[in-house]
Amino acid sequence: MALHNSSRPRKILLLTNVERGEANVFLATSHSLLQLEPNVELHFASFTGLEDTVSAVSEDVRRSVPEAKPIIFHKIEGLTFMEGVQDHLSREEGPARKHYIPESFLVQPSFSNTKWAIRDTIPIFVPYDGPQLVQLVSSIIEIINKVDADLVVVNSLMTAGLTASYHLGVKFVCLSPNALRDFAASTQPRAAGLWKFPALFSGYPYPVPWYRIPLNIYFTLYAVTKFVTDKRRQPVEKYLAEKTGAALRTPVDLIQSRSQDLKILVSTFPELDFPLIIPEHVIPCGPILRNASPSVAEADPDLGNWLARAPTIYVNLGTICQIAEDQAMELALALKTVLDTLKKLPEAQNLQVLWKIKKLGEYSVSEPGCEIEKVLGECIRADSMRIVDWLQAEPISILQSGHVVCSIHQGGANSYNEAVSSGVAQVVLPQWTDCYDYAQRVEMLGIGRLGSRKSKPQWSAPELSEELLHVLHGESSRAIKQKATELAIMCEKRGSGAKTAALVLLGECPKVDVE
Repeated sequence: MALHNSSRPRKILLLTNVERGEANVFLATSHSLLQLEPNVELHFASFTGLEDTVSAVSEDVRRSVPEAKPIIFHKIEGLTFMEGVQDHLSREEGPARKHYIPESFLVQPSFSNTKWAIRDTIPIFVPYDGPQLVQLVSSIIEIINKVDADLVVVNSLMTAGLTASYHLGVKFVCLSPNALRDFAASTQPRAAGLWKFPALFSGYPYPVPWYRIPLNIYFTLYAVTKFVTDKRRQPVEKYLAEKTGAALRTPVDLIQSRSQDLKILVSTFPELDFPLIIPEHVIPCGPILRNASPSVAEADPDLGNWLARAPTIYVNLGTICQIAEDQAMELALALKTVLDTLKKLPEAQNLQVLWKIKKLGEYSVSEPGCEIEKVLGECIRADSMRIVDWLQAEPISILQSGHVVCSIHQGGANSYNEAVSSGVAQVVLPQWTDCYDYAQRVEMLGIGRLGSRKSKPQWSAPELSEELLHVLHGESSRAIKQKATELAIMCEKRGSGAKTAALVLLGECPKVDVE
């Protein structure tokens, strides 16, 4: 009889899309895995563009844990998710902004517009044609077989990764940047998922008002029907089966699943989400965020010194949201109104603004004589307003600097969690899909405001300035700050979401004995 007297290092493969809103939870978890168990053999599979960041995570861990093994990167061949979406939009020739997103995502929610946006969302679950999807799935299958890991960790939003993992029958766990509602709504008693939580692109508040419930149910069922009857997906599914033998699996399978066998790790706490009953297989780890290292002072000393000068409003609408010149002007006017108003109040402090902008089209924000400079030129020259298209420091480092008093963001999961964990008040300008939900969470928890209630998903200067002043100096501003601080303390006491996720993954990946 063989004697098992030792164990080999555990081997874990992480599969994720390259888009940072999704990849960041995998990078953060990788960091914690190596800190907890330096001997673990980590493999990271994604697309071109993430290699250097993965290597930087390895180097950062090894500075404090020299014995940690470097992460091994595997390149997935094929189109990234956003490339797939853009290729789909170009094939469909539907209304869309070039190299961006469907036009339906950018119009005000209404009966017809919400249905339009839902129809445009359905193909995004599988934005590839048959050959494109086969290339992706085949590449991932090859990586999984080559690595032969003890555990595979799959991005819950990654159709090709889910398809390959289910097809091979490997042991895998899902890691999600999203919230509990996405995986628990369908299991709520009294069909609450249909009527209590705002439907996709409805823009409704939480809980849904009684007079909106019939339409909310209609929109939810409409989305389900459009997915089930999507004729574009059916030939892709057939082609995939013919070429690989694999059955297509999408994030919808996880939303509908009630199986206790597949664990789904989620980047939130129950206290940060809508009230609901959590299924046993869905595990709230807390915000899974990248380490705030290096600090702002280390990454960008000049920015660190500038932030320390005065309380700062931080504007960052994410890596996807592109701002047209007319909307940049509305934001500029809102910021100028807020700064001028607060200057007139003797008890209020002077504020400054850090605005990271991603432009849609070509226009200037600071050249003398341009429209935005006419509004903000005085602030820019006084260096109380910095408008940049790139920041060396990570968003979490800026938020945790202690100098940010309000974060204006698009309602992305990472932006929400980073602000919550940093104790920073929020003003949300929701752009699409679950961004509307995060705006509702901010208001439900009393940690900020929806900045575009009347004009969403666009924004207007009068409305945005009013909501900003409400957060910064209104009757509820003190309560908002206190609640934001309390939630940050709660997150700190509960511990790192990345560490919790890493512990769960190690628990799912028992040590393997060798003879």
